[in-house]
Amino acid sequence: SGYMYAAMTNRQLIDSGNRMMDKTDQAIGDTINVGTETAAALKKVATDRCIMALLFLIIAVGVIAIIIVKLVNPDNKDIRDIPGLAPPTMGWKLVWSAS
Repeated sequence: SGYMYAAMTNRQLIDSGNRMMDKTDQAIGDTINVGTETAAALKKVATDRCIMALLFLIIAVGVIAIIIVKLVNPDNKDIRDIPGLAPPTMGWKLVWSAS
């Protein structure tokens, strides 16, 4: 490649250098565009994850609060039982017995 430049005139060298600079500028512009698009996508993903984390915290705190209230005052009928967490009711009677 050095021999090629030695055989070129000054004008050809300047034109070749300008073409190289144009290609470099185009590559830099493409890189900036890709970086901008990537940053926007990452920002959206981060926002979605933050929203999901906040929703999880709200639900978790609510469930923990209900469990604490039920443990402190189990006779409180203003709060519905959470399926799977309520103790079995002793008032149930066996409808069918194997005799």
